[in-house]
Amino acid sequence: SMVRQMLDLIELATGKPAEPDVPLVLDAAVHLAAAKALPVGPTYVGIAPGAGGRQKCWPLDRFIALARAQVEKGRVPVFVLGPDEAQWAAQLVTEVPEALIPSSDPESGRPGSDDPAFTIAVADRLVVAVANDSGVGHMIAAADVPMVSLFGPTRPEKFAPAAQRLTVIDARQFDAEDMTAIPLQAVVDAVDRMLG
Repeated sequence: SMVRQMLDLIELATGKPAEPDVPLVLDAAVHLAAAKALPVGPTYVGIAPGAGGRQKCWPLDRFIALARAQVEKGRVPVFVLGPDEAQWAAQLVTEVPEALIPSSDPESGRPGSDDPAFTIAVADRLVVAVANDSGVGHMIAAADVPMVSLFGPTRPEKFAPAAQRLTVIDARQFDAEDMTAIPLQAVVDAVDRMLG
């Protein structure tokens, strides 16, 4: 995998074993901002609907249905948006008003984050997350959050995030490479298993 290749390079450069389970040290201010965005108490389920290429995205309406399923189970969905997904925020708030969309710059009024450290700190407050094959998915994995990772046109063998608890749902399991082949219930069930 790409992650293992990078760890191998670190081992070559340092002469010491490199594993993906070493905790990241983030600035205290970033953790404080994440704590303000997601206060202690609720069961937060992260949902990262974006990706660098839209062909790698599970349909947005299924992410919305996944968020509604979490609300029905007493959980709080948290949409983790990157800079390219900010335009989805209005629809997400309208369709799932119980959901949260943390912002790395709340005064700007802009939802989502372009700050990787803030995204990782937010992920650290989640109990489980669902993400496409994306940069945000890898940032969530860096917080060592149990993850459900969705794949279609790309290969999980190469691009899966380095989460310690990972469930991969690949469209090929449903005889297709298109993300639309992944059924909603498969993802809902995977989240429930991660929390079980």
